[in-house]
Amino acid sequence: MHILISPDKFKGSLSASQVCEALEKGIKKRRPKTVFTTLPLADGGEGTLEVIQQLHGGIWISIDTFDPLMRPIQADYLWLADQKMAYIEMARASGLALLTIKERNPLKTSTFGTGVLIADALQRGATQIILTIGGSATNDAGIGMAAAMSWTFLDGDGAAVQPIGENLVKIASIGSPSAINCSFTVVTDVTNPLAGSDGAAHVFAAQKGATATVIKQLDKGLNNIASFFGSIASEPGAGAAGGLGAGARYFLHAKIVAGSSWIMDKVHFNRALLKADFIITGEGKIDSSTWGGKVVSEVVKRCDKVFKQTILVSGDFESSTNFPLFLDENDVFTIASRSTDSTDSIARAAEVLEQIGEEIALKYLN
Repeated sequence: MHILISPDKFKGSLSASQVCEALEKGIKKRRPKTVFTTLPLADGGEGTLEVIQQLHGGIWISIDTFDPLMRPIQADYLWLADQKMAYIEMARASGLALLTIKERNPLKTSTFGTGVLIADALQRGATQIILTIGGSATNDAGIGMAAAMSWTFLDGDGAAVQPIGENLVKIASIGSPSAINCSFTVVTDVTNPLAGSDGAAHVFAAQKGATATVIKQLDKGLNNIASFFGSIASEPGAGAAGGLGAGARYFLHAKIVAGSSWIMDKVHFNRALLKADFIITGEGKIDSSTWGGKVVSEVVKRCDKVFKQTILVSGDFESSTNFPLFLDENDVFTIASRSTDSTDSIARAAEVLEQIGEEIALKYLN
């Protein structure tokens, strides 16, 4: 029996690799002769670079940069020297996790630190840069990133504008640096436009600390910068990472790709799928949003196309809304159902997943 284990991370408890390890360990206890392929996955956010390095190598480059509030920090990115390629995760410099809850304020945050990472990769001779943009703390439409790469932003009086969210509305002119000889790809599963009711501010800014009043202010600024971006502002993904999607399109001439599909193709998921008898996948919480293009939904979709059985594991199974008709809810195994509370679930996640692995072995591997 050949099993493919290919989950996303369990946010807040285990990396995708740790999920694979725990499940494999449990299954081996009961069925030691089972053959495994483990392919940890990611969605373009946290953990994506580790997944890439595991299969494609590369070294970590750590440099001095700035956090979302422009405080000095060190952040790293993945560098493949032989290919002159850099993988940059914007959350490492401009991510929400770098701020306390009280510090969250998308009026004041900036993607400048991400721009510093990009500039460093360019100085090393990068000809390809992959930018993953999940988990942002920002709503600056990428002007911070651009400012770190020598773009200039002026108000109506010709004064320089600090590249933060609240100043988007003040921008009256944009100055560009010399052309860059590098191709850029932005990886995200967000499909929202830049501004408006479905845009970056209205959909995502609240979780970054914005009040209703601030959201309206930010959206006004996004509409102002949209007048420079033109049709880019309405493209799918333009509103990703507080508008960094649109900013990357405009300032870097980047192309935007769907995160789940991109990472699965990058790790050759289909090749592994065809060799497997059945597949185990999962994420921290399976709910109605899981089936809107997240990693698990893409795994399930590809498995269904080739008539392979899929087993789901998760921290919790919150809702059967949008649950695919061709799946059986009895094939969902959760940590929560085997724990006393959420604290226990997180603390014992690996231990419980190992137990789940044993249960899967006994139920499916006869």
